[in-house]
This record gives sequence, C-alpha cells and structure tokens, in this order.
Amino acid sequence: MVNFGAVRRPSGALEEGLEPAQVAEALGDAGTVGWIDFLDAAPDELHALEGLFGFHPLAIEDAQNADTRPKIEEYDNFLFVVTRAINHNPGAEALDLITLSVFLNRHVIVTVHPRPMRSVATAIERLRKHPELLASGPDRLLHHLLDHVVDHYFPILEELEDRIEDLETAVFQAADPTVLERIFDARKEIVVLRRSLGPLREVVTNLLAGVPYVDQDLRPFFRDVSDHVLRLLEELETNREILSGLLESHLSQTSNRMNAVMKRLTALTVVGLPFTVISGFFGMNFDIMPWLKASWGVAAATGLMVALSAGALVLFRRMDWL
Repeated sequence: MVNFGAVRRPSGALEEGLEPAQVAEALGDAGTVGWIDFLDAAPDELHALEGLFGFHPLAIEDAQNADTRPKIEEYDNFLFVVTRAINHNPGAEALDLITLSVFLNRHVIVTVHPRPMRSVATAIERLRKHPELLASGPDRLLHHLLDHVVDHYFPILEELEDRIEDLETAVFQAADPTVLERIFDARKEIVVLRRSLGPLREVVTNLLAGVPYVDQDLRPFFRDVSDHVLRLLEELETNREILSGLLESHLSQTSNRMNAVMKRLTALTVVGLPFTVISGFFGMNFDIMPWLKASWGVAAATGLMVALSAGALVLFRRMDWL
C-alpha cells in the first residue's frame, strides 16, 4: 500500500495523500517533484510503476524481494538503489533488518520497504516541516534517507559494545554456562551487520564517484555518509577481534578450571590409595604373612594406612592442590 504520496509544487506547497497515478500526473507540471513511499506493497502496485514512470521490470522484481543484496544499478531513465536499514528495538533478541529499495530520477523518488522503518518515518516528518528538502531534487532526499539509515546503526552498535563489556567481566568471574552462547550470539550479530554495511559502503562509494540523477554538489554530503559507514565497519572489526579474544580467554579459563578439578581429584585419589594398597596386601590368601596372626596386626595396618594418607594430605595441601 502507499504509505506516503506527496508532491512539492514550484510555489513551495506540499501536497500529501496522493496515489501514484496522481503523483505521475502532477509531475507533468514543470518544477514539480514527488515522493511515493510503499509499505508492504502488493505486486500489482509495484508493476504499475512500469507504466507510470518507466521503471524496468527487473528492478521492480528486485524491489519485491526482501533478500535483495544492497546495490546500485543505473538504467536509462532512472537510478535503482537497494540498501538495508535497521530499526532500533531496545531489548529485542534479534536484529530488525529491513530492505529499502529506491527508484530515483530527476522528478520523483519511490521507496519500497516491507515493514515500517524509523528512518523513513523521520524523513517524512522532516519533509512535512521543510518541504524545501525536495526543492533541489529527489537526490537530496536520497541522501537524507541514507544518512538516517546509517545513523540508526549506531544505537545498535552501542548496545552491542555494552554487551561485550559485560562479557569481558563474565569471562574472568565464576563459571557461567551462558557465556559461550552469549559470545557466539554477539559474533553472529556482527556478521549480520557486516553483511549489511559492507555492500552499503559500495553503494555510497558509487554515489561519490558520480552516477546519473545525483548532482555533484551532493558529493560532500555522501562523503559524510561514507565516513559514518567506515566508522561503523571499523568498530565492528574491533569488536569482532575483542570477541575472538574473549572466546579464547573463555576456553582457556574453562581448561584451567578443568585442570584444577582434575588436579584435586588426582590428589584425593592418591590420599585414598594407601587404604586400597595395604588392605589389598593383607587381604591376599596366604597363611604366612607378617602381622597376620598378631593381635595388634589390624591396629598396625590401620595406623599405617592413616599415616600414609595423612602424609599425602599434608603434602598436597602444602603444594596447594587441595
């Protein structure tokens, strides 16, 4: 469905609540620029864009696919951009990644996304307050959208860094069976974020290099977006290395704890060994053995077992094995 349809007239007035056909008709007036935003659009709604604005059917097909990789493609009469935005949902267990497809020419920008997006909602509110955002063309709005798309990654990364700090503390404290799972969850999120931001860097780089329907005057603005993407990628790489170090430390700590347990069990086994050896010696089936017929034999054997075990216990305590 159409989430937002509006045109900006040469007079500066913003007309909202328009359908795609009405926007296409309004664009016949010189100086009029429009924006159509589709939320969870039906296939027939998107295919209608081919007749209204001349968009290529292959690009329209990509816009319907939520798994389309972020990219930028040039066509004869429009520019097609795909990026992956993210909604910041504090406390959510999974990342809310949303594919945003953008069709752009000199007169209209069309955005398509399957679920509500905060970056798009922010852009709509800004356009309502400042209709002049479309005065210089739809490419200015494209920058505004990409800028908000990138900015919404920063709170996600901040939360991820806070979780990594908690993991750093947990790894060197008492054994926590959830630490390993939490480390792998954080690493998985980093991989997902890198898969979204890596191609987005390529998109912004192409916009900086110069593409049709994007004025060269906007290059400094896209350069700022590119700097933000690079900063995010660098922080993700740093956090990935930290998590790798935490994983190694956790495995080392687990191994050390296991060694300590095995050391204590070995010491306890040695402490109890005299009872087994001596009782086994005097339990052999022979008639002639020392102490066997003596009245004090049992007491002497018991005392010997206790003395040897006590000596082993004292030795291991001095060695800090027990």
